[in-house]
Amino acid sequence: MVAEVKPEPDLFLLCQQKLKAKRADCLVVGDAVWDSHAAGRSGIMSVGLVSGGFGEQELYNAGAMRVYRDTAPLHEAMDELGFE
Repeated sequence: MVAEVKPEPDLFLLCQQKLKAKRADCLVVGDAVWDSHAAGRSGIMSVGLVSGGFGEQELYNAGAMRVYRDTAPLHEAMDELGFE
């Protein structure tokens, strides 16, 4: 359904368009540097989730706004990130 895969933004832009959402209302949660690169190229904010493949610093270096080690702290921080 997309011409290019991550780290190109095509997948995230397609999702945003299908949801008929503004980019500012979207959030990419990714466990790979490619997710953060693609999100950055799409203009969508991203956070990292450490799940074994990439470390915290690698996800930050790739452009993740924040990095979480578990989904519970991510869920608790949604309002702080601007999402409910």
